Amino acid sequence: MPARIGHLRAAELIMLGTPFDARRAAELGLVTEVVSDTDLRARATETARKLAAKPAAALQASKRLMKAPFREQLKAAMKAENEEFSAQVRSEDAKEAFTAFMEKRKPDFARTVKSQASA
Repeated sequence: MPARIGHLRAAELIMLGTPFDARRAAELGLVTEVVSDTDLRARATETARKLAAKPAAALQASKRLMKAPFREQLKAAMKAENEEFSAQVRSEDAKEAFTAFMEKRKPDFARTVKSQASA
């Protein structure tokens, strides 16, 4: 996501986890267009017709060439994210979050901060 929308905006979305609507997604460049529910089917059909009228091989080549430079970077990022997720799910913070959930209380991460202050 940082490569797509910039580090600062990606950090805001990922770290704060604040929900956002379609208009915000468009502002961030995560979607190309926002349409109303009533216009959605017509817009999707129009887009599909435009694409269907183009030579399939040229579209496939364009898509492949646009994605190629990012594939290895994406694979490396996914591997790093999976490794980090595995570590985090076993962390003291995760234990506190799960315990708090089961006890129907807010988690208290203050006591786990010391062990992660160097991160």
